[in-house]
Amino acid sequence: MNDHRRCQETVAKLQTFLDRELSTDEVGVVRFHLDNCPPCEHLFRFEDHLRRLVKIRACTENAPSSLREQILARVRTSDLNRLTEGPR
Repeated sequence: MNDHRRCQETVAKLQTFLDRELSTDEVGVVRFHLDNCPPCEHLFRFEDHLRRLVKIRACTENAPSSLREQILARVRTSDLNRLTEGPR
């Protein structure tokens, strides 16, 4: 397989790799390629950094604890009602 094709396959699996959803064998193949291909390693580092940045910056506010408690109470009540009513 030529290098360009390996790069294409690695890039296609990069998001799944970052999500830790590849099989052990696939992880080994992707990791081997990243270790031996500086352009793909650079892309991996960029994507990883971008994900971390989005995670840090995306949501900086938390719902008030009273709102969370109200929502959880409604969910519990809804679940309890569904269990006692049975299938529809």
